[in-house]
Amino acid sequence: MGKLTSIPAGLIYASINVRLAKEEEPKKQLVRPDQLPIYTAPPLHSKYVEEQPGNLQRGFASIRTTTVYYIGWCKSIYLFMKNGVMDTVQFGKDAYVYLKNPPQDFLPKMGVITASGLAGLLSARKGSRFKKIAYPLGLATLGATVCYPAQSVIIAKVSSVYMRIVFQCLFKFPL
Repeated sequence: MGKLTSIPAGLIYASINVRLAKEEEPKKQLVRPDQLPIYTAPPLHSKYVEEQPGNLQRGFASIRTTTVYYIGWCKSIYLFMKNGVMDTVQFGKDAYVYLKNPPQDFLPKMGVITASGLAGLLSARKGSRFKKIAYPLGLATLGATVCYPAQSVIIAKVSSVYMRIVFQCLFKFPL
């Protein structure tokens, strides 16, 4: 029974002591505005000295600059991959819409291009690596130019402009 009564009595005594301690604090004196340090004139021979960073500050600065470089690199890779995926998805959607309702002459033209590519594969089967790549691509390109002459003229003009730029950059002479 003594334990049950001693704890509440101790709490009451502690609260009385705290209350009495608060009452006994002296009243603080008010300070006039002209006594504040902001109103005093600075010393006549004062000089600004730049604070030199310590080891900890230099360590954080080096970590910050390194992480900023890698974060920027990761962000550029992310944007490159995101744009590539978005372009691929859009190309797939466009191809699906085009192939769902193809023009009337689409399948025969694709047959001609495919047959010319396969003829290139058959003709280069016992040749070198260059022939195995060049013949199918060359004959498929020839079949595409026969089937789509207007588009092949545009592609030839654009590629000739690019070839001129490449030759000018590589060999440093005008064409």
